[in-house]
Amino acid sequence: MGWLVETCLVLGAMLLAGTVFAREPSLTGHPRLYFTPAELAQLRALRTSGLHARMWQNLAESAEWCLTQEPRTEWIAPVAPDPVYLNLYDRFYAMMHDMAVMEHLAFAWAYSGDRRYFEGARQWTLACGRLWSREAGGEPNASKAYAVMRLLKGLAVSYDLLCSDLPPAERDEIRGIMADIAARYYQWYLDNPGMAGPGQDSHHGSVEASSFGVAALALLDEVPEASDWLELAVRKHTDYLLPEALTPSGAQEQTSNFWASTMQYRLFFMDALRRVTGRDLFDEFAAQMDGRMGLAAVVARKHPGHNEDNRSVLFAPSYGQLDYWSPVLLYLAREYRRSIYQHLALWDESLGSLQQTRYVTEHGEQLLFEMGGYAYAWYDSTVAAQVEPDLPLSFAFADVGEAYARVGWEPGGLAVAVRHGAVIIHAGGDAVVVDQTGQPGWTAEATTLSDDGSTAVIACEGDPASQQLELRRPDTALLTRTGAGSMRWWCHALPQRDGDTLRWPGRVTLVVEEGTMAAVEPEGYLDEKIVGLGKLHLVDPMPMRYPRITVEPTAGGVIRLRVTCRRP
Repeated sequence: MGWLVETCLVLGAMLLAGTVFAREPSLTGHPRLYFTPAELAQLRALRTSGLHARMWQNLAESAEWCLTQEPRTEWIAPVAPDPVYLNLYDRFYAMMHDMAVMEHLAFAWAYSGDRRYFEGARQWTLACGRLWSREAGGEPNASKAYAVMRLLKGLAVSYDLLCSDLPPAERDEIRGIMADIAARYYQWYLDNPGMAGPGQDSHHGSVEASSFGVAALALLDEVPEASDWLELAVRKHTDYLLPEALTPSGAQEQTSNFWASTMQYRLFFMDALRRVTGRDLFDEFAAQMDGRMGLAAVVARKHPGHNEDNRSVLFAPSYGQLDYWSPVLLYLAREYRRSIYQHLALWDESLGSLQQTRYVTEHGEQLLFEMGGYAYAWYDSTVAAQVEPDLPLSFAFADVGEAYARVGWEPGGLAVAVRHGAVIIHAGGDAVVVDQTGQPGWTAEATTLSDDGSTAVIACEGDPASQQLELRRPDTALLTRTGAGSMRWWCHALPQRDGDTLRWPGRVTLVVEEGTMAAVEPEGYLDEKIVGLGKLHLVDPMPMRYPRITVEPTAGGVIRLRVTCRRP
């Protein structure tokens, strides 16, 4: 039972527009979402080979940590009113924590056959299912769906990986819990067609519909209603989420980091959909699986350990650094045979790990992300990790007010970026200029990019200010800002000051060519973790203070900075 590839089935479910998903061939039994039993045998054998061996070491180290965690015993009920969103984030982070631990242990069991990981994953999956089964009894809403659908996806993946070795009664119990939650939210989506559709935040919609779809695929051929649930998930993707969740430029309209998470959940669903049903959305929507944002924003290596804002990915928070982006790049490299995606993804030295973020509520709920098990399955060593010829070195995302330019494709190279006028200059592996609040004292109304190969120019116009950021290859960035008043920024490492010149150890220098350096505060910027529309202050297990620099403009309102990064 379980690990079998069985006969093909034909669903015959049709919409007015045609067949929603193909069912030839169809996989039944388990595992089936991200690998078949035969593929799993190959993945197990790779634990001592090449990069998979290093990924397995990272994955196993995280799995050992997971074994030290105790399954949750108390449900966190919704609370209203919730003025600073503490209850919302307690519930969200709790579900993300539980999902990450059970998924990671389930992947560790699948890849190793180690019974300790099986027992850990089994206990966590049963405990999570029983505890959070109450979500089927409450009234669904948009605030709940974002977290509950993620948890449902975690149960589905764990069920798929453990199913063949679970006692029949436990398989039935987990299946029943998933079916109850899915049925409740299916009706809610039918009653609220705008959810995961036009009118809803497209990032949230992508997360919800993809998670719901993964659950449907895990239960297909086992729960009769699952075919209807899958139809809905496919329809939401093909009608809206795949065509429109990312902007025409390939960005995400809210944040570049939401590009990564939108892509994560697309991959979770689309990979499993093709494997189980044969429906290939990767081919149908190839143009919408755009990786330019990764090419633009990834600038440095990700080393094991806690993350910092902007350390390896520009304009990304600490939880959204390269370990958050690299599994997406690995998959795009495999699917579309793009060696540049592989090149950037392998700058992540923590591949395979579970991410323990610095986002913790005052009640101790910590946000975790499990991408390690997926990265292990998605890495394809037959795709070379190398720079493709004739790649662009600058990227414009005009529809979200962003532009990026880089010197080349080595980690830690000089790179610049602008978002609605806010500037980041990254050099030598550190951010040396990050506008302190994420915005300058003005907001650019228009951003343009030009690049002749030797010099890239990002020009910003607003009221009453203007700005020009030049990247002069191979080693210089020049920022000129007029009419915006004083400029204050933070940087990763404390520089040595010599008048209006700052020098960082190694090869990076910043000179104030126009204006006056008013202050260098060694610990002037506190990196606070604040969520919930700025209302909820979190507890950071690794609080960080950074140098803060203030520059006053000339009498004519001009600030001009020159950053030089010598080639190694």
